[in-house]
Amino acid sequence: MSKVTVHKDAAAPAVVDQKPRFETIQDGLGRTIQLRKLGPLEQGRIVMAVGGDTAGNQTYMTGFALPAAMVVYIDDTPFGLPQTQKQIDSVLSELGSEGMEAINQHFLAKYEAAQAAEEAKKTAAEGLSVEQAAAKN
Repeated sequence: MSKVTVHKDAAAPAVVDQKPRFETIQDGLGRTIQLRKLGPLEQGRIVMAVGGDTAGNQTYMTGFALPAAMVVYIDDTPFGLPQTQKQIDSVLSELGSEGMEAINQHFLAKYEAAQAAEEAKKTAAEGLSVEQAAAKN
């Protein structure tokens, strides 16, 4: 049987993720809100935090609970991942209508940008210019 020896190169450069960790938005009150991306584990924990009956309410989950769980900072005030319904309610209360509107506008802009990019990709694949694609419709 062969013997394999592995040597770790201490001089190997570490891979550093240069992407910003949080997305930053401003609300109507001038507050800076930083949002994290929730992975499957965090999303599951939010479902457990709100409970089974509430988790079945898609409007509440996508419109309130998950956006609230994404908040990392409002100005300099840190927010951890909510573990209970009371903590979600606290973040929602802190955000208020201005903060929720800013978050909703942020997601709407991202959705519209993704749609425009997809349409541009589709148009390019068909070999049409933007004007030709508009005339086609």
